[in-house]
Amino acid sequence: RFLATACEKLPELKKSVEARVTETSDKGVEDARAALKKAFDKGVTLPLSWRRSQLNAFMRMMREGKDELLTGLKKDLNRSHAEGYFLETNLIEHSIQNALDHLEEWTSETCVSTNLVNIPGSSSIKPDPLGCVLVIGCWNYPVQLSLVPLVGAITAGNAALLKLPSDMVPHSSGVIKKLCEKYLDQSAIKVVEGGVRINQALIKERWDKVFYTGSELVGKIIYQAAAEHLTPVCLEMGGKCPVIVGKSSNLEVATKRIAWGKWMNAGQTCVAPDHIFVDNSIADTFVEKLATTVKEFYGPDAKKSEFFCRMVNERHTKRVSEMLVEHKGKIITGGTVDLKERYIEPTILFFGSDWKTFTESKAMRQEIFGPVLPVVAYRDVNKVRDYIAEGEKPLSLYVFSNDHHEKELFLRKTSSGAFLVNEIATHLSNEELPFGGVGHSGISSYHGKFSFDCFSHQKAVLRRPDATVFDVFARYPPYTKLKINLLGTVQTVWPASRVRAIKLFLALAFVYFALRNRKRVAGLLHWLIDTFIDF
Repeated sequence: RFLATACEKLPELKKSVEARVTETSDKGVEDARAALKKAFDKGVTLPLSWRRSQLNAFMRMMREGKDELLTGLKKDLNRSHAEGYFLETNLIEHSIQNALDHLEEWTSETCVSTNLVNIPGSSSIKPDPLGCVLVIGCWNYPVQLSLVPLVGAITAGNAALLKLPSDMVPHSSGVIKKLCEKYLDQSAIKVVEGGVRINQALIKERWDKVFYTGSELVGKIIYQAAAEHLTPVCLEMGGKCPVIVGKSSNLEVATKRIAWGKWMNAGQTCVAPDHIFVDNSIADTFVEKLATTVKEFYGPDAKKSEFFCRMVNERHTKRVSEMLVEHKGKIITGGTVDLKERYIEPTILFFGSDWKTFTESKAMRQEIFGPVLPVVAYRDVNKVRDYIAEGEKPLSLYVFSNDHHEKELFLRKTSSGAFLVNEIATHLSNEELPFGGVGHSGISSYHGKFSFDCFSHQKAVLRRPDATVFDVFARYPPYTKLKINLLGTVQTVWPASRVRAIKLFLALAFVYFALRNRKRVAGLLHWLIDTFIDF
């Protein structure tokens, strides 16, 4: 609906959408969904042998298809092969290897303690695959953001349909589709390309989980469509990621890390610094160093640098360039725009201490998602904290400081998907950390074990013997005074240390009982082992 309204107001947008939309029928999507369900119901994806074979094939695909993938990224976004490898394909290789290393561990039942009411018995949690899942990739990192979730879906034992952003990055999407169809099991893993129409057809279907990476606007549409079927979602969106630079920070390091995180992929990164708050006492020095760093990274003319990317299309180039028109006088460096080349020079907007102009600027009314970086100076760090806390929760929050109290202020009194001290974006490379937003920046998380959990259901399992001797009479009505007293004793709320002592006593009592009644030894030992594992 939003797109239709926008198209009516903007004839150029309507023409562009009509040209990009891939014709597809609801019937084609229904058939794909039905084929995946058939494969899942037959148990194709359940065996660990299948999952391991697919992950190994996935790894071969990434290594043997690396050059094709990097070439596609170069054509779509002008991304250098070095950045394409380290920011996309290499991260996927790490994700696959991590899944292979921990496949048995992640898929095995986890024993947990059993409460007194269920003794004798054993309790565990068994991860189950959800079923048929939909993964909708994103154009800014089309390889990584499409395939890392797919690794999690396969590891968890799901049948999956991957939707690629071919309307925005056709070369990368085409390569991914070709490689997936060559290396992966097409009965349980399907890949489709397309634009608006295929998205509409896909979200009408009933999936067991929808994983979406993209804008907040489309995320809301996905969420609403999923709610029709009570389908769980993982929404990886974004928002305005703030950076705070305190006076105790190492500006030499801070400026390099901020410039790297901001201008890689021409600022089209969900965790890129969106705007900066810098202590007033170091503001001028910081801005000067940051501008110098940009020249060191990309040379005097970033347009000629092989390491500076392009905007994804003319529409996004125009959107971001309008932010520069509003505040030409604030430009410290950059500002050059070439609409046809989809190029915007790395640009710094410095507002000094003018908070009013800064907060009301066009750049601060939306996620920038481009190579424009607004900077404002502050005198009171609590004012910065209040401003961030009052806005939508960001995907990442960055603090450059060596002041303990300053770091703790933002850690404890703000909410964000991630919190980094003296670093930008590199938490993405740690498979032990969850990646995801909170509030408007996202729902749920993934990476590493979190990807497996994202596509799994944690099933509660309780096993108890059915021997009459263990069937406590007090649980059944009618409830006499004796039964009520017995149940009250068992259900009394005790500290964990006392519960452990009671369970140990019961275990020892049953050992004694087992020794006195040898015929029951085998069954009791089985229970005893379960009990001690829980204990």
